[in-house]
Amino acid sequence: MNRAMACVGLAWLMSMFPAISKAELPAGVGASAATHHIDQTAYFESSAVEQAQREHLLADMAAFAAQSSADAQALLNYLHHAESLLVACRRHSAYLHLRSAMDIEDRVTADALDQVDNAAGRLATATRTTLRGLGTAGFAKVVAAEPALGRYAYLQQQAVRGLPHELPEAQQTILDEVADPATTAFWTLYQQTRRSTDFGKVRMADAEWDVDKDAKALAINPDRAVRRDAWQRRWDGYAGRADIYAGILLSVVRMNDRTARLQHYKDAPSAAYFERQLSREAVNDTLMAVAAQAKVMQAYQRLRAANVTAMTGISEVRSWDLALPAPGFAAPQFTFEQIRVTALQALTPLGQDYVAGFGALLDPSQGRMDLVAEQGKRVDDGFSISAPGVATGLFVGRYSGDLAGARVVIHEGGHAMHAQLMNEQGVSPFYEHGPSWMSETIAILNELLLYDHLHRSASDPRAKAYYLQALLDDMTFQIFTSAEESDLEQSIYDGVVAGKLKNASDLDALTLATMSKYEIWPAYEPQLAHTWMTKRLMYQDPLYLVNYLYAGLLATKMFAMAQHDPADFQRRYMALLRNGFNAPPEDMLRTFFGRDVLPREWVADDMAVLKQKIQVLERIYKQIEPGANAQTRITTPDTPARHQ
Repeated sequence: MNRAMACVGLAWLMSMFPAISKAELPAGVGASAATHHIDQTAYFESSAVEQAQREHLLADMAAFAAQSSADAQALLNYLHHAESLLVACRRHSAYLHLRSAMDIEDRVTADALDQVDNAAGRLATATRTTLRGLGTAGFAKVVAAEPALGRYAYLQQQAVRGLPHELPEAQQTILDEVADPATTAFWTLYQQTRRSTDFGKVRMADAEWDVDKDAKALAINPDRAVRRDAWQRRWDGYAGRADIYAGILLSVVRMNDRTARLQHYKDAPSAAYFERQLSREAVNDTLMAVAAQAKVMQAYQRLRAANVTAMTGISEVRSWDLALPAPGFAAPQFTFEQIRVTALQALTPLGQDYVAGFGALLDPSQGRMDLVAEQGKRVDDGFSISAPGVATGLFVGRYSGDLAGARVVIHEGGHAMHAQLMNEQGVSPFYEHGPSWMSETIAILNELLLYDHLHRSASDPRAKAYYLQALLDDMTFQIFTSAEESDLEQSIYDGVVAGKLKNASDLDALTLATMSKYEIWPAYEPQLAHTWMTKRLMYQDPLYLVNYLYAGLLATKMFAMAQHDPADFQRRYMALLRNGFNAPPEDMLRTFFGRDVLPREWVADDMAVLKQKIQVLERIYKQIEPGANAQTRITTPDTPARHQ
């Protein structure tokens, strides 16, 4: 790491914001009672004004249609008009998204948001149709006549790229009218099944604890029998409704496979990867590279288990023991002001411009945050809000005050900063969105920097271990668990199509086999076979999980770059954020890295980061463990473990 640059950046930061002297904040400090709200008048003077303007906008967008003229100036005017409509649309969408999130019972606003988003989708379709009609040669001719059209070259390429998979309008309409409601119905059925699943209660002397609602508290209960009972009841609850969960998932898979084939894809995974600008071959290669490094994940899991043994005396540690805090250590809580300052300190490796922008986002006087301690009718979610011409905002449904709450702020704030930088650069609304895995990379990097800063700043070894565990948990989850999930989901689709997966038992067997490639716990906890029932994104947003694999790999790679040479990384990173998505991801990353870097190389580099951090954690454990020679016995697969 360039220590001189880091010291200069930190000195500058301290001059702007008061410092927090220790990262191990008082355990008794809860979430700030302060309430912050986004200034909605930055978007529209009032809801009545927004509604009136929206009606005019929707009428204008309804009149916007594909055109067939090959005149260069006419095409440029057409695209400029499309952009102006999209800019206006984005402002309404941001405003309505915010207001609907503040009251989940406000169906009028939610329906208005759907109207605006659907109108934007129709406009995008009309634009693609126009550009596609020109063909590659025709577009080259109009660019030669009007060079300003060169800005839309990638938009035209994307329009042509999707042509082999687009159906005639009438057929697509029928498909949408069948598939979209079915997708919604399956997700609704999953949620209803999940909510109505009886996970039971754990009885203790003081009261009964709900296994589902009180899961976090039960996971850290000092009584091991309580933790084990809660863990077992959770899996028993899922197992009791396995046939229903299987029926839903198998239906989702069959529908998506049929839809993909109707659109001329080989299968559903290929269709999903195509939309994310990946390929099945590339994903398989990345999965193989990660699986080949599974020993790194397993070594970390064994180290965590050994630490639990040393701290508690439990000889045969199981996964339900891992959430126990170190004796005498309470997880810190953060007021919002504390996390605001801490976040800015953590983001120093990204440079002064980035930190200044993030500081403005989190400045209560700027009216760009919507954050409260009591959820009420607010949506249980966090997200960024952006629209050209308005400073980006941050919404947090409920700020919890713990480390997870801090993560939400810095993660979603990362999305907000990305949008802000694109807006300041004047990025076309056509290029504001790209593959989800690239966008998620930017937000995950912020998480990693937060955990690393807290670890480095802490003086209490127990706090240092706590934050370093958080960093390693995040990295291994984003890389290995995402690979495990992506591997499993793709295998489910393949198995269903091949007629090999027909019921819950088949899904159990596949899940346990897949997890065993990456983790140590399936060998000792056969209940983990039911894990497929807990993967809500398989039901809600099928085949999305692969995004987190690529995002985790790239974010960890960037984390190492930011620490190795902050000045060089800042230059590359800010250029990437400001650029927008106006080129294929491989071209954007080639510019960022200065050469072609394949995901296999990310995997290799990330393993070096993980191994180094694991070694540091092991040294810290030796400082805090009361018995340095404590033995942990994790029964090997050759000796089947007794369930505890």
